[in-house]
Amino acid sequence: MPSISKKNNSYFSCFILSIIAALIFYLANPNPLIKNGIGAFGFLIYLPVFFIVKKADFKTVWFFGGLYGSLSYGLYAFWLHNFNSWGIFLVCFAYFYIMAVLFLLLKVIDKLFVKNAWIVQALLICSYEYVKTLGFIGFSYGVSAYTQWRNTYFIQICDLIGVFGLNFFIIFPSSIIYSFMDKSGMRSHLLNTEHFEKGTENISTLSHYVKKEKALKLTDLRFTFISLILWVLCMIFIYRYGYVDIKSKKNNSRHQSVKVLAIQNNEDPWKNGIDEYAKNIQNSKNLTEEAFELNPDIDFVIWSETSVVPSILYHYYKIQDTRRFNLVYSLLNYIENKNAVFVIGNGHEEDSDEGKKLYNSVQVYEPGQNVIPPEPDLYFKKHLVPLSESFPYKKQFPLIYKILSSGNNHLWEKGNEYKVFNYKGLAFSTPICFEDTFGEDCRHFVEKGARCFFTLSNDGWSKSRACQYQHLAIAVFRSVENRVPSVRSTATGESCIIDQNGKIKNMAGDFCQSYVIGDVDLLDSSFKTSIYTLYGDFCGKGEILLFTIILIIQILNVIIKKIKNLRNN
Repeated sequence: MPSISKKNNSYFSCFILSIIAALIFYLANPNPLIKNGIGAFGFLIYLPVFFIVKKADFKTVWFFGGLYGSLSYGLYAFWLHNFNSWGIFLVCFAYFYIMAVLFLLLKVIDKLFVKNAWIVQALLICSYEYVKTLGFIGFSYGVSAYTQWRNTYFIQICDLIGVFGLNFFIIFPSSIIYSFMDKSGMRSHLLNTEHFEKGTENISTLSHYVKKEKALKLTDLRFTFISLILWVLCMIFIYRYGYVDIKSKKNNSRHQSVKVLAIQNNEDPWKNGIDEYAKNIQNSKNLTEEAFELNPDIDFVIWSETSVVPSILYHYYKIQDTRRFNLVYSLLNYIENKNAVFVIGNGHEEDSDEGKKLYNSVQVYEPGQNVIPPEPDLYFKKHLVPLSESFPYKKQFPLIYKILSSGNNHLWEKGNEYKVFNYKGLAFSTPICFEDTFGEDCRHFVEKGARCFFTLSNDGWSKSRACQYQHLAIAVFRSVENRVPSVRSTATGESCIIDQNGKIKNMAGDFCQSYVIGDVDLLDSSFKTSIYTLYGDFCGKGEILLFTIILIIQILNVIIKKIKNLRNN
């Protein structure tokens, strides 16, 4: 009976800890209760996780991992329900299994490493957060470092080590606090060794192992204290680096600038029908006119992702639909009579031998140069949203493709080039929505010469301010990593200008028709490409490599010890 009661208490404790861990994750990130999130909670996200892994056995640890995964991402990404009723279910289902596997691996590490398993577990978690962003279904939302998006001095180090380097310093406190709080690990290990098998214990051996336990605990405690001191020193360096870096940028801020206008028309571009398309375009025109009346010297006008739905080039040259041609021509005529470069999100169509191809595109028009007839510079979105924008396994799984293409999804063709535009002295690139959640994608733009991001986005389908702030929190890091400013034009929010330090200078309100006007520096020859831009997520790869090496060495040590014990016996 006592053992059953003890087990029940352990299960209940793990259940409560799973809920607490999910709530910490939820509150650390932007959410409906606290729009910016509580950044300090980011340093504690995995603290309850370490205790769950310690308390649960192999038979149950996977379940509590799955429970934590479903709860944390179900709360965090609740807004997926507004896109598709299956969306949130799929995320909860996926993260149940992902976290179940992660918790099992953490338990293996806990058993495999008698001492200091906590630091190896921290490396495993860092590796997991990097791996989950890779591949076709890569998902960058929920990475621990993004909880620090308002901590401007702290995040400057990302231009050296990127988000996944910073991640270690955010995840580490959870593991080291756990190591201080956990007092039973070494004792339980010693009391379960062969020297304490039933009927063999005696006073002398007990005294010997108590002394050994104390010595081991003291050694372990020293290692933990040294680790803590090193972490504190690193934190001091990180903040000092951020302070010096921002100060040096201010001292060297003698750049020429261009004036940029980002339109937020607060319309849903997914509503179908020529009347809806005309209404959306007219709203964007009205906002643009209002801005020009106040600031006639605007150099760039940015309209959000697919703010213009009918394919401009297709309907101008094909003239298959008179109303669409008239709408497109009216827009081009409007642009031609302005003295600014227009950067417009448009659903681009092309005919091919395989049928009509659709692209999520950005088109750049300069009056007097390429407007009538339209010959814009084009960028086609490269990193498409899995399942809702892209499904590359059409031939392998035709039924799934048919289901996806028949729903509310917009399946696009994938672009093949990291495009850099050059107008009015500004070299810029145009990540489209989901793309600015991936550091590797954005750094390639800067690597090719971009000195500013004009991001065109639409999170309006989420009907959630929390979703839009979560996206904004991620976007801030793209400027910091690459030392370039960003201008975000969104359908419903959060339209803003972000400087090189990741500080938001101007921002429109959410879910309202508005616009943002501001200056963007023309970064001159003094611009220095960041270490992150040159080498990308080397820290994320390094964490995986280091974890793998440590794990292999420990497994070999265990095997060698067992072989020696067998020989001795």
